[in-house]
Amino acid sequence: MNERSMKILKDLGSRLACPFFEYKVSQYILETIRQMGVKVECDSFGNIIAHYDNLPSHRERTPIAFVAHMDHPGFEIIESCRKGFVARAMGGIPVASLNKPVPVAVFTLCGERVSGEISPIDTMLSREISERKVYVNLQSDIVPMFPVPVVFDLPDFILDGDTIRMRALDDLAGCASILAALEHLVFNEEKVDLYAVFTRAEEVGLIGARLLASEGILPKETIIVSVESSPVIPGINQGEGPVIRTGDASHTFDSEAEKALAIGLRNIRETNTAFRCQRHLMRGGTCEATAFAHFGYRVTGIAFPLGNYHNATTKISDPLGGVGPEYMDVSDYLGGIALITQSTIGVSRIHNYHASSWAKDISENIRNRMVTTAKVFDE
Repeated sequence: MNERSMKILKDLGSRLACPFFEYKVSQYILETIRQMGVKVECDSFGNIIAHYDNLPSHRERTPIAFVAHMDHPGFEIIESCRKGFVARAMGGIPVASLNKPVPVAVFTLCGERVSGEISPIDTMLSREISERKVYVNLQSDIVPMFPVPVVFDLPDFILDGDTIRMRALDDLAGCASILAALEHLVFNEEKVDLYAVFTRAEEVGLIGARLLASEGILPKETIIVSVESSPVIPGINQGEGPVIRTGDASHTFDSEAEKALAIGLRNIRETNTAFRCQRHLMRGGTCEATAFAHFGYRVTGIAFPLGNYHNATTKISDPLGGVGPEYMDVSDYLGGIALITQSTIGVSRIHNYHASSWAKDISENIRNRMVTTAKVFDE
């Protein structure tokens, strides 16, 4: 399973994507799910929704959905100029990439991948900075049809010991982990009710998730789990396991939904007491759980601790920083897949999810002892 999980991530890494240009990643995900024999469809906005329901029809169920986005910050060429082309940034790209030459790759609709370089706009007027535009010079005579997606020319996938380095772990790691878990559940014919959801244009305002949630395609009783690659913050360490995310920069998540992950973690530790997992409010950004929460869904999240978030070697806002591949620990990635798998199985085995809280389970003996010892306070 681990070898297959790494291959899925590597395969996704070779497919360039940025907001509104996720078609290569989308094609791979659709083909992979169809090969499993799982029902999958795209909504009118291009979001992918796969549904694996292997529970008996008469069973009560609490569906669980794992959500990840297919895009990564980048640029799009919007016009030609005397220096080649002009592109504008899409999403939270490092500010340093706006004021120094940076190698990039351009990909066309026919699948051609062309190397190039972005450089600052000559005058660097404040208006042009606010528009976040750059020049693009391509190492080809190609004249593309606008707009054209542009990404940083960084490694697709490198396994460096226990570290994965990629141009776009955010959020291909989320997509790959959901695919790997789904494949494992299908192969073992687990009795579960699972949605695997892959969204578009997250980096420019959670667009795909907001549109999907507003349409109410997923049943309202579904537990929504955002699976994200989130920047390392104080209190979180790489190599200490995936993070059960209690909230993001703008929203605190739902305790009922988080219970699904607690069940999964408990199941794992019944056979692997050394399994590492962290729990934290990951305030480094806003994730898709918040989009679903605004439309009345119960939400929680899993985060992979990420280095060089959005390819910034220091901070996104640092004009003197650099551009480099994102990186994460192998064990965090594989641990996240295990948590997705076991949380799905655990939730699906509970006939009445809401009545299963440990907080409600107080034995009659303990209840009576509390009453008896409380009399001391009256004396």
